[in-house]
Amino acid sequence: MKITKSVFVLIILAFCSVSHSEMKTVLRVDNLSFISADYETTDKKNYTFMGATLLSDPKKPELFMLNLTGVYALGNSLLSYLDIREIYFTFKIDYESSLHLGRKLYNWSSLDSDWNLGFYQPQFRWSPLSPENQGLTGLLWEKNISIWGLSLFASPVFVPDQGPGYELKEGRFQSSNPWFPNPPKNVSIQGQLFPLNYEIHKPETSDVVFQQVYAAQIRVGDRNGFFTNIAGAYKPSHQLALGYKATHVITDVRIDVVPKTYYENIFSADLGYREEWGLVQVAALLTKPQTPTFDAGYNSPVFTDSLSWGPKLVYRYRPFTFSLSYLDTTGGEVKQTGPDVTNFSVSPTQRFLFRQAIQYQVGYRDIYFKKMLIDSTVQLRQSTKDEFTELRIKNKILTKSPWSFWADIILIETAEQTTSNMGSYRNVDQMWIGAGYDI
Repeated sequence: MKITKSVFVLIILAFCSVSHSEMKTVLRVDNLSFISADYETTDKKNYTFMGATLLSDPKKPELFMLNLTGVYALGNSLLSYLDIREIYFTFKIDYESSLHLGRKLYNWSSLDSDWNLGFYQPQFRWSPLSPENQGLTGLLWEKNISIWGLSLFASPVFVPDQGPGYELKEGRFQSSNPWFPNPPKNVSIQGQLFPLNYEIHKPETSDVVFQQVYAAQIRVGDRNGFFTNIAGAYKPSHQLALGYKATHVITDVRIDVVPKTYYENIFSADLGYREEWGLVQVAALLTKPQTPTFDAGYNSPVFTDSLSWGPKLVYRYRPFTFSLSYLDTTGGEVKQTGPDVTNFSVSPTQRFLFRQAIQYQVGYRDIYFKKMLIDSTVQLRQSTKDEFTELRIKNKILTKSPWSFWADIILIETAEQTTSNMGSYRNVDQMWIGAGYDI
C-alpha cells in the first residue's frame, strides 16, 4: 500500500511538471473538539489531524488540474482519508470547445451543488454534516458559443460516495467514528430482546466501478442577465442500496447485509437572473430511481420518485454577501419490503439527509493592513419537516506570509423524538481549530 501511494504521488508530481501547472501545496494541522455536554458517540471528544492539500490555481487552468487533500488522524487511523475532488487533463480543441479527461467538478444543477444532494456528482461524506462535491470521473466535452453552451459527459467508470469509515468486530459495530451512526444493537422478537450480529457482504469492486454514466447539459444566457440551464443524466446512484436478511440463531440474530448499486434518471432545470450585485434564481431537480432486486428472503428498499425545488437570492454589498435559499422535496421516501419489516421499521437505505430547509447566510471578506485577508461566514439552517436547527460559523485568516489559520463551529439542535436522519447528529456540536503552511 505504501508503494502504491508513493507511485501515485510521483505520477502526480510528474504530471504537474510536464504540464507546468501552478500547484499550491498546503501543510495543515486541525483539532476537532466535540463540545456537547451529552456527547457519547465515541470515548474520545478531541481529535488531531495532520495532512496536506495539493491544489491547482482555478484562475489559471492548465493541461493538468488537481484538487486533493490527504489527512491522517493521530491515534485513530479510521478517521484518516484521501479526498480527491478533482484530477483531470484539459485539451483545447478550438477557441470554443474543450475536452476534459478525469475527475472534474461541474455545476450540473445549482440545487444539487448548493445543497450537496449528491444526485449528479458523488459526495465526500467523511462527515455527513459537511459533505463536499466530488467530480464525475470520465470524459467531459464542453462547447461555448456566445450566449449558449453544451456539455456532454460519458464514462464506463462509476465512483460512489466516499462515506465515513466503520469498524466491525465479531458482528458488532464499534463506537470508533463520530460520523458513523451505528445501526440497532438489539431487536425485540415476541417480547424478548436479542442482540444483533452483523455481517457485511461487500460486492466485488469491479461490479461497482465498471458501470456506465451519461450526462448532458444545455445552457442559455450571458454572464449578466437572464439564464437557464437544463440537464439530465442516466447513471448509478452514488449511494448504495442495502438489502438485509435476519436469521434467528438461538441466543442472537444474525444480520446479513448486501450492498447493491442501482440506476436512476435525473432531470434538472435552473432559471434565473444575475448581475454584479447578485443573483435571483429558482431551480428544480427530478429523480427517478430504479428499485434493485435482491435474493429471496432479503428485506430490500423500495424507492419512489422525488421532486426537489427551491429559490435562491444572493445580494453583494462589499465586503458582505447575503444569501437566502430554500429547499423542499416531494416524494423520495424509501419504503421496505420483506419478511422482517415489522421488526425493522426503518430502512437502512436513505436518499436524503434532510428533505426541507431554509438557509440564511452572511459572508464577509476583506483585506486589512494590506497583509491579512479575513474570510468569515455565518450560516443558519432550519427545517420544520425534519425538525432541526443548524448554526455554522466559519472564520479563516490568510496572511502575506505562508501561514493561514481557521476556526469553525457547528451547533445542531433537533427534536427529542425526531425520526429524521438529522436525529443521529443531535449531540455532535463541534469546534474546529486549524493552521496551514504553504510550501
